[in-house]
Amino acid sequence: MPSTLLLGANVTAVLGHRHLWVGGVEHNDISVKNLMYDKFNEDRGILNDYDLAHLEGNPRPSGTERTGTMPFMALDLLTENAWDGMVERRYRHDCESFAWVLLWICCRYDNGKEIRNAPLSRFITHSYVGCFEAKYAIVPTLLQAITATASYKGSWRSATSLIAYFVAEQQNRDNRNLQETPTRTPHEPNADEEMIKAVESKRIYTMGSNESEFAQGS
Repeated sequence: MPSTLLLGANVTAVLGHRHLWVGGVEHNDISVKNLMYDKFNEDRGILNDYDLAHLEGNPRPSGTERTGTMPFMALDLLTENAWDGMVERRYRHDCESFAWVLLWICCRYDNGKEIRNAPLSRFITHSYVGCFEAKYAIVPTLLQAITATASYKGSWRSATSLIAYFVAEQQNRDNRNLQETPTRTPHEPNADEEMIKAVESKRIYTMGSNESEFAQGS
């Protein structure tokens, strides 16, 4: 995808995903391979592959809370609680996956091709624990060692700010869990509503964007 189109295509894909979710369709597998752009329709983002999608009101098979492509799965879904079926699938999980996809593209692709010795390779694993640990510790690395390729420098600030925000939110959840007895997490309507509002206003791309918030994510 041309660098000038990345954020625009991502925004339209996120907005399309939001309409699907509100309509009762959960995608559940946001990944690089499942995002495209339509060069014949104003370069709009396209979200495809609904093999793991879930329709609201239908029974959810046991274990599907943790479906997805591991390098792009939300941190909350890479926990022991999630693997034990104690984390309810939420809108924010797919939103976080969009952020991991944006980061992935920005630092692993240049001129439409994946670079050699690309960073974030530790995300590619069959171990949810290993993937969680690699992603959980990523923010200091983004400040020091990992940078965008020449093609995607213009999207780097949005990508890193989003990741810092979602990692900080996971840290907050982990801190709360240390003080509570683990149970299946309840639905978070307020959190989902706030995330939907952020998407509708496109404010999601500025979450955690100032330097102090970015630092707090480390």
